[in-house]
Order: sequence, then structure tokens, then C-alpha cells
Amino acid sequence: MSSKMDFDDTYLSELRIVLMGHRAAGKSSAGNSILGREEFDLKRSAQCVRRHGEVADRHITVIEAPGWWKNYTVEESPELLKQEILLSVSLCPPGPHAVLLIIRVDNIFKEIHRKAVQGHLDLLGERVWSHTIVLFTCGDSLLDTSIEQHIESEGQDLQWLVDKCGNRYHVLNNKNRSDHTQIKELLEKIEETVAENNGCHFEIEGKIIQEMKERRRAEEERANERMKRMQKRRDGIRSQMMKRVDQSDTLSVGSSAYSSFGSRSGADSRSDSPFSFVDGSNHERRCRSIELPSPNMSGDERSDTMSVKSSAYSSNISETEEESY
Repeated sequence: MSSKMDFDDTYLSELRIVLMGHRAAGKSSAGNSILGREEFDLKRSAQCVRRHGEVADRHITVIEAPGWWKNYTVEESPELLKQEILLSVSLCPPGPHAVLLIIRVDNIFKEIHRKAVQGHLDLLGERVWSHTIVLFTCGDSLLDTSIEQHIESEGQDLQWLVDKCGNRYHVLNNKNRSDHTQIKELLEKIEETVAENNGCHFEIEGKIIQEMKERRRAEEERANERMKRMQKRRDGIRSQMMKRVDQSDTLSVGSSAYSSFGSRSGADSRSDSPFSFVDGSNHERRCRSIELPSPNMSGDERSDTMSVKSSAYSSNISETEEESY
């Protein structure tokens, strides 16, 4: 860590902090340790979370940005995650005093992890590195090893990251929250970082904000187009279903009318004499009752019925002819 400046000259009554890192790095636990109480839910969130508190006579604002997958480069991360990372530094206006990059000290730091960290922080522009402090979590796992020894033993990727952050780092043991010294020292290091930046907080470049807005607008337009296509498909499916329902109703009405007609014909043939020329319409109904058996009958029943009625019809004609002679 860079040489410590006079604390009284760098004291700030308000501090704004953004927590960043991969998923399960310990961002929520670090935020709870800084604020001294359970303010952050340990469950993963896809959106930024902002919390406030009074710590060591300071008003502290802590923003937790959603984490990226540990082994994913920025190109592999979803657009919404990138937008949330960009949004995080604007949720504590006019900007954060420091970005705390959370790294688990109990995990091996490989090249793929270094690339993931570098890519996601580069979304905020090159200037973010001068406001970034590496915050090592799970400090209890170091045991008798110093953090400097750990950095040396991890190799060039972790060393590169610490150097990129101006050799600013701090170790946090989230299991020992009763030790308020570690939080006090962290806040002092944040104030030193502000002093190294001429008393200025981090402020994202206007060009990056404009690019973010354009990407968000493009994403919203694509989402609207997807919604329109989906609605069009739903309307088409609904129209087809309505047509089928209408066709089914038409067939049902026709079938009911046909059945009713056949029933009335059968009733007439039972109530009147089998054959009569007194009423022409009556004779017409006889013929229809013979030719059109009920549609509710099975195939065999229809054949038998038609045969019986045909025989009866022929017999009636013969008897009538004989009587007329």
C-alpha cells in the first residue's frame, strides 16, 4: 500500500463506495462488514443494490454491483450485466470515492480471472483504476501468511492486478466483525485514494455514458420488436382457433338439425298409415324416412332399417295394387 498520509488532512465526513467482483466473491458480506450490520442480502441479485449507514462518524453509501461469472470474459457477459456495472457508479452522485474490487484470498487467481476483472472494470474507462482498491476477503484463511507473501506466491496475474490498482489493497475478515480496526483502516485507505486523486471522486466519462444509453436504447428496441413478433404470433394462433371453433359449431348445428329432422320423420311414419296418397306431403315424408335413416344409428342398424322399410314399402304397394284390381 502506498505511504499513509496525515489522517486529519484527508478526513471526509461522507464516503461513497462501489463494490465489484465476480459472483460469490463476498461483496454482500463485505458491504455488511463496512456498515456494521446486515444490510445486504447474501442472495445473488441481477441489479445494483444501494445501502446507507453511519460508520466512524461518517455517512457511508455503499453500492453493490451484480457480479460476473468468474471464468467469463466481458465479451461473454450479458448486456444487462454490463449496463448494471455502468449504472453502479451513477447511483451515488456525483460519483464514488472508491471502487472496491473484491477478490477471495482463498482462491487461486489465474489468467482467466485477471482477464475477466480487467474487461469488466474497463467498461468504466481507464480512469477507474486510479480509484480502485483490491479488497481481499476471507482473510481468516491466510492464517500466519501475510497478504504480501500471498500476493507474491500467487504469481504474475495477481501481481499485475495489484500494480494496476496503484498497489492499493486491504484484507478483510468478514468472520471477525467485532474487530472495528479493519474497517477503520479501510476507510482511511479510501480517503488516501481520494487524496491521491487531488481530492476528486471518480466520475465516469460522458462518452461512456452516451455509449451506454445507445446500447440500452438498442436493447429496448430489440425487446419491443420481439414483443411485437410474439404478439403477432399469438394473434395468428388465436384467429386459427376461432375459425376452428366456428367450423365446429357449424357442423354441430347441421348435425343436430339433421338428427331432429330424422326423428320427426320417424314419428310421422309411426303415427300415420304406412302408405297414403291422400296427403302428398305425407307421402313425401314417407319417402324421406325410408331413404334417410337416423345418423345416430350404426352402419348395421342403418342397413337393417332400410331393408325392413323397403320390404314394408314394397308390400304395401303390392297390397294396394291388388285391392285396386
